[in-house]
Amino acid sequence: MASLETSRDARPPRPLDLRDAMWRIMVAWMFGAAWMYTTTSVALTKFAQCLGLPLFWYGVLGSLPLIGAVTALPTSYFLARYGYRKRVFLVAGMSYRALWLLIAMIPWVLPNAWWWPALLVLQAASSLGAYVMSPAVLSWFADVIPHRVRGRYFSRWSQGGQLVGLMATLVVTHFLDWAEPRGQLVLLRTLSATFAAASLLGVADFLWLLPIPDVGHRPDPQITLVRLFREPLADRSFRCYLAFNATRMLSLGYLGQYVYLYVSNELGMSSQMTNMMVLVVPTLISLLAIGMWGKLVDRLGCKPVLVIGTFGVIHGAVAWILVTPEEPWLGYLAVLTSVVAWSGVDAASFNLMLRLSASHGGRRQGSAYLALNSVAIAAAGALSGVLGGTVAGWLGRDWHGALLGLPLTYHGVLFIISSALRVLALPWVFLLHEPGASRPTAVVQYVLDAVQDRLLQVILRPLDAMRQRGREGPDDDTNDDT
Repeated sequence: MASLETSRDARPPRPLDLRDAMWRIMVAWMFGAAWMYTTTSVALTKFAQCLGLPLFWYGVLGSLPLIGAVTALPTSYFLARYGYRKRVFLVAGMSYRALWLLIAMIPWVLPNAWWWPALLVLQAASSLGAYVMSPAVLSWFADVIPHRVRGRYFSRWSQGGQLVGLMATLVVTHFLDWAEPRGQLVLLRTLSATFAAASLLGVADFLWLLPIPDVGHRPDPQITLVRLFREPLADRSFRCYLAFNATRMLSLGYLGQYVYLYVSNELGMSSQMTNMMVLVVPTLISLLAIGMWGKLVDRLGCKPVLVIGTFGVIHGAVAWILVTPEEPWLGYLAVLTSVVAWSGVDAASFNLMLRLSASHGGRRQGSAYLALNSVAIAAAGALSGVLGGTVAGWLGRDWHGALLGLPLTYHGVLFIISSALRVLALPWVFLLHEPGASRPTAVVQYVLDAVQDRLLQVILRPLDAMRQRGREGPDDDTNDDT
């Protein structure tokens, strides 16, 4: 262990070129976003269907990316005591994304009976790598990007990724719609090629970060596991934040796969239309909204944005019940209003974690906050997958009921449960303490003022143009006469 304690991480790092680092982090995420949107889109649901995944396991498949959080605590301890932060996130990040090459090979190298179990096993292994990477890379982000611009910078970072994600999603769904009518063999080949390409793009994300030095930290050989996690667990506000995130994830863990199944099977939408409704349009809405939320986080704080955002997402799941084959658009509009609010929740939550995970006095014990948060989210996500799978399996594909005259399938029951859990998450947000944060009403007032200013610009600009044209008219006539 002595060799670890005197590692190269203890040497003074190279000077940071902040402008170059910010540019590289931004560009790298474009590759990462292409990987993420491809591997979490309808392509994964189609792949699981082709591999014969039973109904119960769709909920588990949706929550599998979270189970790797068991590695977050030991990773955080390793980083705090021994260092190697950049090496850890580079090796772990490239490894877990390279596993998607193996996922792409499943139908071509394994017997049919092993297909869907292999998908679950490799997804779980990929999740383990992701959670080794996460505490390292996020605490590194917190040290590289200055606090005063994080909200705006990561809003732009997120927008860039969403734009790339939109393009990747459209390309993927185009090929899926081309492949499906040509039979399952062609569809499987298309899906495998898609995941293989996504894997290579995901690895490229980390290769772009290689030139940026590891900054703002040093190992602490004296740190113990108890001391590392005692401080965050003693923080009452952080415990409330953990409870909020866990309850929020309990409402979300199982949801994605069943929304895809509902839109595809119950509404009868094509792969392209399914991806448009579930991923593309919400991503576009988020792309437009995230900049506003980033400014609010920098200006007013994270807590008020979390409060307003959480109020705004409560109806988002249950609104899918109103999306019917006969009249899909009114309910879908209600879903999209919650997407705007989700952008605020994500922006505030991400920036709050970055503040907690930054190195203090050169020490990087802030990664303990990230690790504990990851464990809370993962435990809730895994429980959510079991909850969703159990309800779906108990009711069955053929179950039908009614709610206020609206037809209800097992999907609808899952949507109702999700919205109810979001209500339970709300009280925890009010218990958060953030020094210097504004009141939630300040967020509402800021948004209303921004909308009013924009409307006034839309109304007054044509009037100003007409007034200016009226002033210029006589001069133009006089010039013509001369």
